[in-house]
Amino acid sequence: MEAADRAAAVAALRQRLARLGGGSGPAAPRPSIPDAATVAERRGEGARAAGFEPQPLGGGVAWVRRVSVDLGPFLDRAGAPGPVTPAQLIRLALGDPGPHTPRWDASDAAVLDLETLGLRGSGVLAFLAGIGVPRGDRLEVDQVLLVDPGAERPALLAALARIAGRRMLVTYNGRSFDVPALRSRLIVNRLDPAGLEVGMHCDVLAPVRRLFRDRLGACTLGRAERDLLGLERRGEVPGCEAPARYRAWLRGAGYEVLEGVVVHNQLDLCATMVLAARLAAHLEGRLVSPVHPADRYRLAVHLERSGVADAGGSVEEHLRATVAGALGPWDRHAAHALASRLRRRGGAAEVEAVELLGRLWHSRPGDLRAARALAVSLERLRRHAEALAVSERALVVCRGLDSGRLGAMRGAPRGGWTADWERRCGRLRARPGAQSPPPGPVLGGGDAAPVPLFAN
Repeated sequence: MEAADRAAAVAALRQRLARLGGGSGPAAPRPSIPDAATVAERRGEGARAAGFEPQPLGGGVAWVRRVSVDLGPFLDRAGAPGPVTPAQLIRLALGDPGPHTPRWDASDAAVLDLETLGLRGSGVLAFLAGIGVPRGDRLEVDQVLLVDPGAERPALLAALARIAGRRMLVTYNGRSFDVPALRSRLIVNRLDPAGLEVGMHCDVLAPVRRLFRDRLGACTLGRAERDLLGLERRGEVPGCEAPARYRAWLRGAGYEVLEGVVVHNQLDLCATMVLAARLAAHLEGRLVSPVHPADRYRLAVHLERSGVADAGGSVEEHLRATVAGALGPWDRHAAHALASRLRRRGGAAEVEAVELLGRLWHSRPGDLRAARALAVSLERLRRHAEALAVSERALVVCRGLDSGRLGAMRGAPRGGWTADWERRCGRLRARPGAQSPPPGPVLGGGDAAPVPLFAN
């Protein structure tokens, strides 16, 4: 290549490098990168445009937005007769409050939901705290946004001021996440977390799991909204996107990136309170429609375990309805629970329990729990021949099962199933008249036994 050609090629290369911003020639103009102060100013402008106002607090500034939401349309859609009351919140949180009706207003409660940068460890920085106070059919929502991560202390003080002194804190999974996360951030910032120690805490997730885990499976708030409240969010930002959107906003993105997260937080607060009202109505007999086969059984178990007064025999009504529905496995579970209640009453009720247990055992001879309850009730009713027939057949079943399967069966007595049936057979054989044939078909066996109500 001639010298002139080489010089031309070098000049062309330098021009190309210059256009790309390299080389020694004049560089193409580069977009300017805003400094930290400019980005912070833009964040403040975006927050103010969205309704957040700066409030001097704790030597800094907390950004707070207040909105009032009408819960009436959501309550109507969910089938709840009205907003949740203090007595209903206590019943959800603690069970039957007894004769001591709370003397405080629903506005003495607050619902809490956080949006954070992580789920565990030091990354659990709450960049948005939503606190809602119910006032009639409306929810007064305050949202505290962390515009400057370096000013976390005033934001925490603003959130804490809206929680401290409340009689009841309402959350969804807040016992495991929101409250511990907020407490840890208070401690990191050398603030006293005692303000979080409100009188009572109603974590709505707990009764949702107790009452609807068969219907819902994963008891997420979104799943509960769709299946229990008939509500569906459209076009909103899912919670999993919140951390990335907040980080993008901190780096200078417009407020529209964060707007969906703020709306998501507000909807979480509203959904939690509407869900509490729907659960309260469910406990009072206004079942979620359409009724799932497990709903009545789970409701009966919840009412019994929480010590709610059995007004009008509601527990037994739900159990009987589940048994009559004949949909397993809940019909069997309900039959066991109903038989247990009837046996505790004794007399004619125990005779009904014997019939129920006989059908349970006939439909599934391997149900040794039903067989044992049946044998005990027959012995208490002095029907020794029938009790012996049940015990002998159950002993045959036990001896036909391997030890692993036998040991895994629920309700095993002390010493194991086989030893218990052997002792029972020996004791019953010594009873006068136990060896005479029982009058009629043996309960739980034979072709003449009652037609079972339960599937195998």
